[in-house]
This record gives sequence, C-alpha cells and structure tokens, in this order.
Amino acid sequence: MQRLEQRPPRRRLPPAERRRDILDSARTLFATRPYAEVSTADIAEAAGVARSLVHHYFGGIRGVFLAVVGEGAAALTDARTAGPETPLDERLAHNVRAGLDVIWANRETWLAVMARGAEGANPEVRDIVEMATTRSVERALAVAGDLVEDTPAARIALRCFHAFSTEATQAWLDGQASREQVEALLVATLRDLLVRTIPALEPAA
Repeated sequence: MQRLEQRPPRRRLPPAERRRDILDSARTLFATRPYAEVSTADIAEAAGVARSLVHHYFGGIRGVFLAVVGEGAAALTDARTAGPETPLDERLAHNVRAGLDVIWANRETWLAVMARGAEGANPEVRDIVEMATTRSVERALAVAGDLVEDTPAARIALRCFHAFSTEATQAWLDGQASREQVEALLVATLRDLLVRTIPALEPAA
C-alpha cells in the first residue's frame, strides 16, 4: 500500500512574526503583479499559511495592500540617508538612486498608487499618499539643511518636485525613458531647485 507523502508541519510563530511573514510575501507579489491580480489565496500560499490567517490579520486583500503601501512609503523616505555631511553632488546622486531602488523593488505597488491611480479613489490610499508626500518633503529639507530653510516657499517647491519626480519615474517604469536618463534628470533638477530656485523664491515670499 502506497504511503501518502506528509507535508512538514507548519512552524508556530508569535503573531507579530506571522503577520510579518504574510506582509513580506504580499509585498513580493504586489511588487511584480497588479493589485487586481493578487488574491488572499495567493498571499496565503506564498506565506505558507491558511487563507483565514490573512483575513484575521488584515481583514482582506485591501487591508494587506494598504499595509504594504504604508510600509513602502516609509521605506522610500528612509532610503534617502545622505545629508549635509556628504558633498552635494554625491548626496543628490545617492538619495535619488536609493529612492529609485526602493520604487523598483515595489514597482507595481508604486504604479498602482502613485502613477496609474488604480487605487487613488480610496480615501485611505489618498491619506497614505499625502503622508508620503509630506514625509518626502520633510526628508528633503532635513538632508538639504545646509542649503535651504524650512519655509512655506521651500515646502511648496519641494512638493512640486515630488510631483515632477512622480511623472519622471512613471516614464521610466512604463519604458518611455531609461533609468539613467531619469536619474540624471532628477539629480539635475533637484540640484537647481536647492541651489538656485528655492533661495530665489524666499525674497519674493
């Protein structure tokens, strides 16, 4: 009589670790597949858990997606680590490159939220996008504290750069421009904004 192959028993993990495993698996799926093509069953299979656990921790596919988006927004801001201690050109190149690395690792999620707007009508996503924009501006001010002050004019200019950066990044991810072109464009534009444009705005403000 043929013996049935037994699956290895699942590891028992503390709730925080199990939630982390599910979220990490979901991030991998959302990074390379559109939101509409990922199900809680897919996430459960990737994480090696029952589908009911995904619903238990996140309430469904939208809850998982919102958690992934929130963490991605924080990671994008936190990646820009070079500050006034780093020479300007090196600083800008590092921070732009690091930000694009994070976006590439989460590209389908980024496109759904920031560019294509597939989830943009959802108030929770809009709140996350606004939080990400605000954090991006504040990080830009922190890493350029030797060049610009935290003023209303500076914040407006950096929010405009954030929108500009979104368009440029979408062009890269959609294949309309190379990453090298977008990196060069963002570095040059941000340098001019910090060195010339924002200082020129302050007297007028």
